[in-house]
Amino acid sequence: MSKTNPALPGADTSTVAPAAGGPLTVRLARGAYRRAWRHRRHLAPLYSAAALAAYGQAIVLAPHGGVGALAADLALPAGVAGLRAWRKKKPYTNRVARFLHTHRTLPTPPDRPMRRGELLRASAATVAAGALVTAMPLMGTGPFEAPIAGWLWFAWLPATAVPWWWRRRIRADHGPAEADVTLQAARWAAKVASSRGALPGSVLAGVRELEVEGAWAADIILDAERHTTTDARMMTGRIAGALGVPVASVAVDAPADGTNDKATLLVYETNPLIEVPHCPVETALDTTTGIAVLGPHIDGSPALYQMWRPGWGAVHDHISGATGSGKSGVVTSLFAIERWADGLICSWGGDPQFGKSFGYWCDYLDYFAPGVDECYAMLMAADAELDRRSKASAFSTWTDADGDLMYGETDFVPTPEEPLLVITIDEWQDVWGAYPEAIDIAVRIAILGRKCGIKLRLITHLPTLDSVGSPKLRQPLTSGNIIALRTTERSAGHVINLPADPNDLPTTWPGMPGSTTTGIGFIKSVEARAAVFRGWRPEKKEVATRWAKGGRPGTLGEASRAVCGSAYTEWRERLAARRRGEQPAVPGVDIPFDGASENADTAQPAGAASRAGMVKPADRIPAQTTSASAAEFAGLVSANNAPARGEKKRAILAYLDERGECTSGVIAAHLGISPSTVSQTLRKAAEKGEALDLGHGKWGSARIAAAS
Repeated sequence: MSKTNPALPGADTSTVAPAAGGPLTVRLARGAYRRAWRHRRHLAPLYSAAALAAYGQAIVLAPHGGVGALAADLALPAGVAGLRAWRKKKPYTNRVARFLHTHRTLPTPPDRPMRRGELLRASAATVAAGALVTAMPLMGTGPFEAPIAGWLWFAWLPATAVPWWWRRRIRADHGPAEADVTLQAARWAAKVASSRGALPGSVLAGVRELEVEGAWAADIILDAERHTTTDARMMTGRIAGALGVPVASVAVDAPADGTNDKATLLVYETNPLIEVPHCPVETALDTTTGIAVLGPHIDGSPALYQMWRPGWGAVHDHISGATGSGKSGVVTSLFAIERWADGLICSWGGDPQFGKSFGYWCDYLDYFAPGVDECYAMLMAADAELDRRSKASAFSTWTDADGDLMYGETDFVPTPEEPLLVITIDEWQDVWGAYPEAIDIAVRIAILGRKCGIKLRLITHLPTLDSVGSPKLRQPLTSGNIIALRTTERSAGHVINLPADPNDLPTTWPGMPGSTTTGIGFIKSVEARAAVFRGWRPEKKEVATRWAKGGRPGTLGEASRAVCGSAYTEWRERLAARRRGEQPAVPGVDIPFDGASENADTAQPAGAASRAGMVKPADRIPAQTTSASAAEFAGLVSANNAPARGEKKRAILAYLDERGECTSGVIAAHLGISPSTVSQTLRKAAEKGEALDLGHGKWGSARIAAAS
């Protein structure tokens, strides 16, 4: 209820008070100004046309109008170039700039690179505007005289305004209609907050519309006795189902104030990830923090990915996704970012499909391994480099604050002389399925390689233990970067703490038949975001090769080349021989290129001699590391290497008798037994004549062989 102050004694109260807000014309002018300012972005084409008309009339009346037209012709493209550069500008990193920005002296960088369509539209409008301005003084015709008036108001203005208005349609500046708010809150209460819902006792509050069409946000008030913010994130899939939208269009994140009894909900009817820009290769990686931007989240924030942590070491990766989900696109973006890291990152890549996943990148990596045998040789070379770096860091010296000489360097920061070594292996399940010993080497690199700057990046089809091959390997991988793209079968996303199962991600965009969602998925890295992200849009291969040929890639020094041996130094020669149709021998792996024995009648099973003479990682650790780490690691690898006995052994041999011949990886997957245990059991059985070692990770039934 409004209140007014009483009149003072003796005051003249007969005068009529002026109308609130002043005269009608003033109120109309003020209202028009407020609306014009409020919708300044939507009415920009009208403002631009008015400014163009005013400038054109001025240079027509000026004695030297051609000079003004030339100035406009130069200023317009310069303005587009400046806008493009400003749109690309990232947050300030300079200390002085950050101080000024904190005190509101500098504008906030948008960090939204101009898309190709935006650049084309802006350039076309600029060229047309420059032509109009030039034509006015030459023809002596103003903007309100024919034919310039027709060109300006009936051609240029609609051509620029219609696309602009379509993307920035004027909407009400208030929140959703009261009926919509009531409907959303009622639906939440009935399907999410009920006793059988995803978040019983929760309340949906503060529903508000976002700038993107059809998008809205709200606050989730949780029942603190039942749920936390983490619980709400893990229920993203069920919340999407309750709201009737795809899981890729929903994001549940922590609130800005950091409290643990709330969450923020974002819902997009039209997913903004349908169109994403190309990878900004040159600026994607911050070499100070080791953090790269791998694409945008659904809310427009960057999807952060960690290459290394300064002083802590390498951060391992696990990338998963079905065929066609975009794994190759993400990996090639990472290759490009690593190549343009000023020599701080050395990229190795292995592909059991002989390079089908990497394409032209095979020739531009520091080491490429085609086939499972080459991938295994690459792992052994990386293992040797791990030993060299361990020794070098143990004997390195540095000076403390007191000026005393100290031995031993535990912190790792990449340098061009000692770069971060990134080992990327696609279709990892094929490698350890053929060589179970590869799991032992990978476990060692994953556990000990962090401090030495050796990063393991394994790519599989599913984000599950069965694909990785060992729980000892899964733990260091999932504690680093997890990128889970769309899958074609249920994979129990909660195993690696994903907010939803990647199987729930759509294969095509709703209402857009034929448009694939390649590159969409979840990423768990620097931030535990529940919002989906999409990897950068890949360039056409004719253009993308420039990223592969440019930059400053890191490479290993002479000491590393010496310990890695010919597997590393002669890989290009072996690749050239394979392309000529030859089958070069792989150093340390006596398996031909096609995986078969060269003389099956007289030779022993392929790979038997090399495996018998190889030194297992657990056996050589005590002579190359400290006793504590050796004992700790030997315990880790031996826990999974003990051969099975009793019922497990009988089950393994029975499965082999049923199939005739099979790989240890397939047996492990079907029986739910550790792959290393299956491999050791079959080796022991082969020594006793109970199984046959066929080489290349294959085993045969001795009973069937004896019967035939």
